[in-house]
Amino acid sequence: MDTRSITQATQPHPLRALDNTTITKTWQQCYEDQGYGLWGFSPSPTAKILSKAILDSNPRRSERVEIVDWGCGYGRDSLYFLELGFDVIGIDLSEKAIALAREAYKKRQASGIPLFGSASFHAGDMCSIFKSRVGQKVGAFFSNRVLHLLAEADFCDAARNAISYLEQGAYFCVSGRSPDDFNTALMEWIPGKEREVARYKDPARTGHDIAFVSKQRLLRTVGHDLEDMHYLNAAEPERVGASDTHLLILLGRKPHTNPCRLANA
Repeated sequence: MDTRSITQATQPHPLRALDNTTITKTWQQCYEDQGYGLWGFSPSPTAKILSKAILDSNPRRSERVEIVDWGCGYGRDSLYFLELGFDVIGIDLSEKAIALAREAYKKRQASGIPLFGSASFHAGDMCSIFKSRVGQKVGAFFSNRVLHLLAEADFCDAARNAISYLEQGAYFCVSGRSPDDFNTALMEWIPGKEREVARYKDPARTGHDIAFVSKQRLLRTVGHDLEDMHYLNAAEPERVGASDTHLLILLGRKPHTNPCRLANA
């Protein structure tokens, strides 16, 4: 796929930033208007898959695991991780979403419902958050339903930056809308990018194109950086009361460094 903007593939990169700003503003308004009513607090299928993988690999819970929840929204999956005893770094570009996440965290702490992990929530981009954590690594990277919003260059940058923040053996778990989610009643393929990028027919959703996440797209982006990769399909409503969206989930791990391989390099 071309590394320029999803929505204006023939235009220079400044328009890619403009499109990202449009998406951020749209979600900011969604959080302003609907708040916790967008999805409620039931954990996503992607969060359940990551949690099971971590718990199965560490049944005695001998080590604390810190998870980056990138695109955490108001924290529905973050709170689920906390209940299971994981520590969470929640990151989202929407200041409203982060305000809601912090409030939900405070309310849950005050409710008496046990939270065995600790959390911090940050408004901003991933790289700026990690500038204050030089040399620190985390045990898992998680992102639910974000990657399909990104242009190819942003997609690659985000995935590779995330992997660089992981400790050896850490989990990488992401999901995005799959090509199976293409709806002919609502969308049309962008010419030359069939089966890759679609746009909504509704003029009100101009600029909110969907760069579907396929196995091939994930493989060419992170296939050389992860091991033990598994692909799973899931579905969950786009909003409370809305129809299901089809998701492709990738679960993999950052390889352990092989001392023998380094010595022979």
